[in-house]
Amino acid sequence: MSAEQAISLVQRKARTGREAQAARAMSLGRALRLTAAKQADQMLGLALGMLGVTRKPTGIEDVAASFDATTLFLLMDGPGSQVAAAVLDAPLVAGLIQQQTMGRVTPVPQEGPARQHTATDAALCAPFVEALLGRAALLPEEQADRELLQVYRFGVWAADPRVALLALEAPAFEVIEMTLDLAAGARVGKLTLVIPVPVRVAAQEERAQTDSYGPPHSKSLADNVLGLHAELTIALTRLRLPLQQITALKPGDLLDINLSSMAQALVLDKSGRAISRGTLGQIDGIRAVQVEQQKSRQQSEPRRRAADRAELDLPDVTQPFAAQPDRRERTAAPTPDIPRLSDVDVFGDIYALPELPDMEGAAQAADARYAALEGEAKEDVQKQAGW
Repeated sequence: MSAEQAISLVQRKARTGREAQAARAMSLGRALRLTAAKQADQMLGLALGMLGVTRKPTGIEDVAASFDATTLFLLMDGPGSQVAAAVLDAPLVAGLIQQQTMGRVTPVPQEGPARQHTATDAALCAPFVEALLGRAALLPEEQADRELLQVYRFGVWAADPRVALLALEAPAFEVIEMTLDLAAGARVGKLTLVIPVPVRVAAQEERAQTDSYGPPHSKSLADNVLGLHAELTIALTRLRLPLQQITALKPGDLLDINLSSMAQALVLDKSGRAISRGTLGQIDGIRAVQVEQQKSRQQSEPRRRAADRAELDLPDVTQPFAAQPDRRERTAAPTPDIPRLSDVDVFGDIYALPELPDMEGAAQAADARYAALEGEAKEDVQKQAGW
């Protein structure tokens, strides 16, 4: 066997091994295919199959050209304030809603105007998309694929493509198109994922090292605080001069600052406000200022001592309570002589009451009295009416 034949044989064996490894590996497309079928069955009870998966890197211009006004736009919030988009076409949206409301998926009608999508459609389709991205992000073997399918959550429904494009601010995107088969061919829909390309960790560290605002966020709080920059100005004194004298100054002129000590230097912030005082000097040939520590009001005021109580005229609250006599030793007050209820005559002498009148006679007397009053009332009315 010649050398060329031996090399060709080794190449064929290596290619066969790579193909077998690729068939067993969990790629991004395979992870999405398995996750979509499993989540549709568990969440919706829907038989869903994936007919094809394609992915390609693209920019925001190509993404805008592929958007259609008849599709449903779901904006997904990701880590690091990243925003992705899930675009569902009309057959897929109708199939998911029919399965959740009617329990079955009907074929696409031949005729009929396209229905405008609403926020209710987005609320019914968002859980399936969230579960698809969250579960599929754990399966790929490649680290780049796992970083691409990071944990995204449903943020808001975009009413039109313009609103969706305004939310997508990343410089580069990965567009993943999935063709889905619903209910064994009853409907065929398309799900498009527009995901920002994740920034690599090395790029983040390099940007953090060149960041002028401070050290990277991985350092401790003490390192971050010590790395902050504060602009302070040291002023020996302040002068007030008229504008005419200031404009007349020329090189060589001297100003009397009336300074006799370096111990009254002012420490000014960026706005010119004096925040402390200090002493101006030198350390190892470098100008330095020793800042005076300002004491708080609590530290500057003396604390009250036990010896100062006599002069403060305060009540003595340290004396023990006076001993109270035991309740058992107290003498009970004499109780008044209350008669028994059996000795009290409640009704009095019943036989001393007057006899009641005859009921029939009392009724006749009452009728006669009523007739007399009624006659008097009629006479009064006739007099008032002038009869």
